[in-house]
Formats: sequence, structure tokens, C-alpha cells
Amino acid sequence: MPTMAANTASPNQRERLWQIDFLARFRGQVTRQDLAHRFGIALSNATRDFTLYRELAPGNLDYDHRDKVYRRTAQFQPLFTYDREHTLQTLSHGQAVGQEPCEQPILVDVAPALNQPDLDILAAVSRALYATRAIKIRYVSASSGESEREIVPHSLVNTGLRWHVRAFCRTHAQFRDFVLTRIIQADELNSATDPAIESIQQDVEWNRCLAVELAPHPAAAHKRAIELDYGLAPGESLKVNLKAATAGYLLRRWGVDCSLNASLSPDEYQLALINPASVSRQANLSIAPGFLQEIHRP
Repeated sequence: MPTMAANTASPNQRERLWQIDFLARFRGQVTRQDLAHRFGIALSNATRDFTLYRELAPGNLDYDHRDKVYRRTAQFQPLFTYDREHTLQTLSHGQAVGQEPCEQPILVDVAPALNQPDLDILAAVSRALYATRAIKIRYVSASSGESEREIVPHSLVNTGLRWHVRAFCRTHAQFRDFVLTRIIQADELNSATDPAIESIQQDVEWNRCLAVELAPHPAAAHKRAIELDYGLAPGESLKVNLKAATAGYLLRRWGVDCSLNASLSPDEYQLALINPASVSRQANLSIAPGFLQEIHRP
């Protein structure tokens, strides 16, 4: 948090200044109503917050008198320092808490995230998502190297291992996943999007829901231990609904044996996918453990 803000604002006002900064950076615009709704304050108080923010960061916001909204300028420089993990959680779950972490009297050891996106790239993608706009990106693919693409993002995806953006790729004329850490440049475009082709409603795999059934690995020595892990009664299976677009990621994250005959080691894969051949006809399971494309997709 900047020293000048800390010296001129109360803790409550610093939180509201952070809210202005966050929404301007990651949404591209912010209004007095945003503050009034979030913090339960009068619009006159919100006006004073914006006045102070613009004194502290005079080049960050332009006021649109017609729409009565403050918009991020091209010269925007964040007034606050952002933690990546907190930023991703805030984008995922909303601004339920302020910018300060809560004190935690119970010791909890959390595994660190090794893969986190650049915040400027994330902000550009986030603004495009909010405004339903296209962006031009430079992307480094693991299979084809660096290239330039125009994409229309519609959702962020946390696979548990890394963050993706789901988007319509104009280069390939199809919906694809792009790993955020592999985007090395992102520039907003002024071109209009085509809802009949590029909108989330046209993403068939994203909108297709699969009913997937998982069971303790048939070769496990003590299936009851696995059943207890997932709150299952003896002999019961775990039924979950997944998007076809993300099914492979989730089955990989959960360590589910997706081989045709549950042939992977139960010491490593405690769950097995029931009827993998049927599931693979409805979703791309190419990254799921044990998946064999030549068997499942004849």
C-alpha cells in the first residue's frame, strides 16, 4: 500500500481506495454506486473517496459525464501493490474481504502455488471479459511456439495446477484454452465481437454438461479408506457434473484413473472413472490419466 495513501486516509477509506484501484485495473471502470453498494456508504462519501484517489493518482481515471462512470486511462499505474494469489481469489470469489489478510490464530500450512500469471496480463484479460471485447495476444504454445492471436475471452479457468482463459480464437475459428502464464503480451482491440459466433453461448463444449461417475480404484487394498476420504457409504460411487471443456483438467487434478480397464497403480490413483469409453465420446480426455485416444475415440 502506498505511503501517501496510508498517511492521508483512515483504514476504512484505504480499503475503499483499494476498491477503486482494483476495479479500475481489472474491470476497466468504476462508479460511485460500486462503493456505495460494497461498503454501505452514501454517494457523497463515495465522491470524497474518488476525489482523494484522483489526488493521489491524478493520471489513473477519466470521468465519463454521459455514463457517470470513471474509466481507466491508458496511463494507469496501480496505486496499490497486489498479491497474485489474493487477486486471483478476489476475481474468483468477489470482494468479500478487503485488501488486508485476516489474522489466523490456527497454524495452517498451505501448499504454495508455483504457477501464477503476470498481473498486467491478467488485468488486460479481465477487462476484456468484463467488457466483452477482443484482445490481441502474443502466445507461446508448448507445441507450436510463439504466435500472435486475436481472441475473445469469456471465462477464467482454474485447473488446480494453472490458470487458463477460455476464449474464441479468431485465428483458428474455434473455442480454445489459453494458459495465462504463456501470454506474453495482451492488447485491447476496438473491433466489435460477433455474438453469433464468439459468445459463450456458442461454446458447445463449455455448455455441455457431463454426468461422471467415480469409484474407489478396483485394485485398492483398502477401499473403505478411500470411501471415507470422499464421504461415501460402502460400495457407493461419487457422481459429479462436469463441463465437457474442463473434464480432462479436473480428472487429472483429482488423480482419476481413466484407463479403459483401470490399469494404473491404485497407490497413485485412488479413484477410477466408470465407463471411460462413454465419457471420452462426449469430452476430450487427452490429458486425463491413463487415457488412450486410439482406444476411446475409434
